[in-house]
Amino acid sequence: MRRLVLVPLFFGAFLSAAGCGGSGRLSKGEYRSKLKALDAKVSKGEAAVTLTRFAEVDKQIGDEVGKLKPPKEADSANALLARGFRDLAAETKDVAAKLSSVKSPAAALALVQRAGANFQGAKELDQAVSELKKLGLSAGS
Repeated sequence: MRRLVLVPLFFGAFLSAAGCGGSGRLSKGEYRSKLKALDAKVSKGEAAVTLTRFAEVDKQIGDEVGKLKPPKEADSANALLARGFRDLAAETKDVAAKLSSVKSPAAALALVQRAGANFQGAKELDQAVSELKKLGLSAGS
């Protein structure tokens, strides 16, 4: 249930493009050129839009989970799950807003990685899922 997919957002295009191509390998220079071209495609605006959409979905999920009436023994875990999604949404939106101040894709990636490592919402989600698993109530149970 942990939703830290922020780093793959930046490298998704790179990975798919790197996997495509002919049967021959690229030279070092060709590879460097391809990476440079792909790096240019990753804009701060694209990242901010993607993160903002991610935050909107997480907030919606948190709101939906918050409306659920779980079995009594799952009340606290359900509340923590809802709060985790909402907190993660707010934290993700904050990072998206901060992207406008960075100068390069590398700086944007560093910002996302630093922030993502400390997201309280992700920790809450992990704890809630763990509690739900113990109760036999997680989606994966």
